[in-house]
Amino acid sequence: MENVLFTISGFDVTLLQVLLCIGVIFAGILVFAKVSKYAFSNETGNKIPAYNNGGFITRLGMSVAFLVVLVILRLLNFDIILFNINGFDVTINHVAEIMSLFSLALLFDWIISHLVIRNKYRKREIPVRTSFEQNKHSETKATKLVRYIVYIYILQVLLKRLNLDVVLIQREIKGDIFTIFISDIMIAVMIILIARVIVWFVTQVTLYRMYQSNQMDEGIQYAINQLVMYVVYIIAFLFALDRLVSDMSIVYGGAAALLVGIGLGLQQTFNDFFSGLVLLFERSVMVGDILEIDGQVGRVLKIGLRASRIETRNSVSMLVPNSKLVNQSVINWTHYDNIVRFDIGIAVAYGTDTSLVSELLLKAANTVDDVLKTPESFVRLNDFGDNGLVFNLYFFSNQVMVAENIKSAVRFEIEKLFRINNINIPFPQRDLWMRQEAIS
Repeated sequence: MENVLFTISGFDVTLLQVLLCIGVIFAGILVFAKVSKYAFSNETGNKIPAYNNGGFITRLGMSVAFLVVLVILRLLNFDIILFNINGFDVTINHVAEIMSLFSLALLFDWIISHLVIRNKYRKREIPVRTSFEQNKHSETKATKLVRYIVYIYILQVLLKRLNLDVVLIQREIKGDIFTIFISDIMIAVMIILIARVIVWFVTQVTLYRMYQSNQMDEGIQYAINQLVMYVVYIIAFLFALDRLVSDMSIVYGGAAALLVGIGLGLQQTFNDFFSGLVLLFERSVMVGDILEIDGQVGRVLKIGLRASRIETRNSVSMLVPNSKLVNQSVINWTHYDNIVRFDIGIAVAYGTDTSLVSELLLKAANTVDDVLKTPESFVRLNDFGDNGLVFNLYFFSNQVMVAENIKSAVRFEIEKLFRINNINIPFPQRDLWMRQEAIS
């Protein structure tokens, strides 16, 4: 078994090595055949065998082939030097390792994207209001993040394996050598990307099921998602910083002094930031609420770190500092309930049948689609005015953003019904009495 059968470029090949190589080749073929029969779900949810998917089967074939080649080279101790980079000898084994890692990266990218992210994301209960395009965008975003993580990891491994991990920064601080390599930067970036994937998975898959089962409103969902994002990103930032800095006490000492200066100059910014946290915890203002600020009515689209974005009835975005929402008087039209009462004042001439007026006003309100049937609309005779009887029509609607349009539609109906029933809307008038002496 240890007899030399032949020699290749000065490397002796024995019978045992040949038999082991044949065994590795058959093992690779067996693995490829077994995995190719695996059935997985496609985009429509149907089970299809792996060999019918060109992308998967190509990646699998490349990975198995290069791994088999790498193992054979190791078994044969076949390590020919191909070229030299900065005094480092690049051998055929290095090339095989690079190709194996690259093909495995392609395979893992496909598996994680299609069999983990896609299946987990699509198993959740998608509400009717969520469009396919939105789901596809979120899924694609997570897939890209995973792809970046896999490739960055492979690249930093190759840099170290090929001795190309050069020093980017080297400084002496308080007697300690502060050194940052290319791989340190790559790992720090990878940690941040992993944090983004964790945030996506927790908010879009794990917590999403809880939201649906408990029927939580959009504002609460947004608040929880933001808090999860802040916590995960802070932890990831500390891990990334720890990777770049060997002695974190240096960073903490410098950060303490720096934060004092920053705090003095950015008091309002910090005020807005902590006000944003108060909004998320207290939930006095939530995403989707209709607010009235300084005479402007709009819907809250986002509560950010410093400011909240509100879209007005004119489709104009307002950026309102969070401190203003916390410290100043703000009208929240939909804080506990999105049903709001509106009223329209109308005057009719004296002598008009008040019962008929009340009936027509209610009919006008009930004709408009956006006016709710429950609670019921009602009419009040509010005043005996100078020129006529003053009525107020009260109705309810959950379409606060288009309240003025609803009022206009109700007024059109009132005018039409009054005209049909010969009910006059009075206008200001005065009787002028002239004394006879003044005329003469």
